[in-house]
Order: sequence, then C-alpha cells, then structure tokens
Amino acid sequence: MRVYSMVRPKRLEEFPDAIARAEKLGYDGTTLLELTVPPTLSAVAGAMTTSKIDLLTGVFVAFPRSPMATAYDAWSIQSLSKGRFQLGIGSQIKAHLTRRFSMEFKPPVKRMREYIQSLHAIWDCWQNGTRLDYEGEFYKFNLMIPYYNPGPLDYPRVPIYVAAINKLMCQLTGELADGHLPGDPITDKWFAEVMLPNLEIGAKKAGRTLDDIDLGSYGFIGCATTDEGLERVREGLKERVALYASTPEYEKMLDMHGWDVNLTHFIEMAREQKWKEMARLVSDEMLEAYAVIAKPQELPAALERRFGGQVNRLQVDESWFDGLSDDDIVGLVSEIKKIPSR
Repeated sequence: MRVYSMVRPKRLEEFPDAIARAEKLGYDGTTLLELTVPPTLSAVAGAMTTSKIDLLTGVFVAFPRSPMATAYDAWSIQSLSKGRFQLGIGSQIKAHLTRRFSMEFKPPVKRMREYIQSLHAIWDCWQNGTRLDYEGEFYKFNLMIPYYNPGPLDYPRVPIYVAAINKLMCQLTGELADGHLPGDPITDKWFAEVMLPNLEIGAKKAGRTLDDIDLGSYGFIGCATTDEGLERVREGLKERVALYASTPEYEKMLDMHGWDVNLTHFIEMAREQKWKEMARLVSDEMLEAYAVIAKPQELPAALERRFGGQVNRLQVDESWFDGLSDDDIVGLVSEIKKIPSR
C-alpha cells in the first residue's frame, strides 16, 4: 500500500521543509490542498527540495483557471520534479465558485469532462506535435505557436486525478481520469455502494477496469498513543464531520445511513456558529463510519480491515495524530505499507 501525507502549512515558505520531512519519514507521496496556498506553488516548492516523493494536488480547484493555464503549470512541475507530479483537480461547490472565486456556476460534470479533454489535447500538441484543435461547449483551443510551445517532456504525461463524491462525477472519473480523490468525509458504505459501482461504470464505458484507476482511501485516519489522546482525536474529528455534514453535498450520505440526524439539524447550528454543539450530533456510530481511529500498534490492522485490497493508496493527515514522535510515524508508515493494496 502506498501512503501519502497531507501537507498543509499556511504559508508557501513553510512547504519546502514540510514536504522534505514527509519524504524523510518514508511517505510515498504528499497531498497538497488548496487552502491558503495554490497547490501548484507548494508542489514547486516540494519538487525543489525532494527527489523521491510524489506530489499530488488534492485538490487544485479547476474552474477558476483556464485549462491552458493549468496545462502550463502541470507541464512545468512535471519537468521540475522529474516525473513525480500528479494533478488532482476538483470542481468545488457552488458557494465557493460564485462567492469566493466570483465565477459563474456551470454544469460541473460536463465542464470537468471538457477540462480533462482540453488538458489532454494541449499536452498532446506539446508532446507529439499534434495540431491543437479542441472545441467544446465551455472551452475552445486552436492556437499554439512555437514561441508558446514548451516542447516534449522526457517523463510520462501528467496523470490526472479527479475529486469525485457523487454518482456522475465518479462515472466521469472512471472513464477519463488516471486516479480518484474521494474527498472527506466519506463513509465505508458510501464508498462501497456509490463510488465503486459508478467508477466501474465509467471505466467500462472507456474499455477499462478499476485496476486502471489509482484509488485513494476515504474518510479520516486518527491515531494517539494514550486513551486521553484518542478521546481528543475523536472529539476533533466529530467537529470536522459535523462541519462537512452541514453542506448540502453530503445530505444523501446522511440519508443513506438512516441516522437520527439530518442536514437541517447541522445547517441550523452552523448558521449560529455552534461548532462544539454540532459535534454532539455526531454519534460514535457515525464517527466509526467516517473514520479509523486507533493507537499506533493497532492502527495498521484496523486500516487493513477497512482498506486492504480495496484501494491503492492511503492518505494520512497528521493533524489527527496525538503524541506521536517522528520516529513513531516512521515505524507506523512502514507497517501501513505492508497492507495489501488493490
């Protein structure tokens, strides 16, 4: 099993050391979020200070950027990193697109299809000299003069990972993407009954199978060295689950499980900014569906029960580690790598 670390400092200058640390601890890759630093920039910082670890943007919000701009960024990072870059893109929810990025909201699945196709057309032009001529409903590219053509790479084409939670985006991911970003928080039931079947539908449409898609783990992973630490992790993760549960995109997941809470309960408390109180709506049963939490000596076995043979890589966020030293993490990562992957 490959193990990725979610690296999330708030400032760009902190990323070189953070990603170098992840490589030193034995992680196979880093997942770079779009929070306060564009993940393409943090990937550049990591590429310049490491030599082995993969650099996955998880996720780079696609629609505020033209596919051409994204193509240039990805091409440059793939060259700089000597083939270690993985472009993870996502559509983002309507509120963020319209109110934070001031973008017009358009049908996300159809637009994402064209986004991926555009990237492939642009890269094919640069790598193979193919005439650039892509035309869709949302994107059109037909001009590329030598002055703006960076030319071919000595490394494989940048793999595209797509953040997909719901049915149609999972089908698109199965059809066109190299990898899947499940997002957080996802339950085991949602993964098994919604994600996997629709990833497979998309894969079959393109004459592929699930084995052609790099599948990532879902939900949260928590770890602590003491009982008190485990309780702190559980309480923190209940707050995080409650935060996500207050968004309409996760309503179907709540309904699927038949829990005694619904979207309205979470929305009302979120509007009043009652974050601690919201966490109390998340039962132990709910938390177990969203997260795997255990002490270091027990965590690899717990992860194998949930993810063994199901996915290709596990994503770890050390924000949910309590009391572990770097040496502890080295040993833990080494044991997790022994879990059978898909």
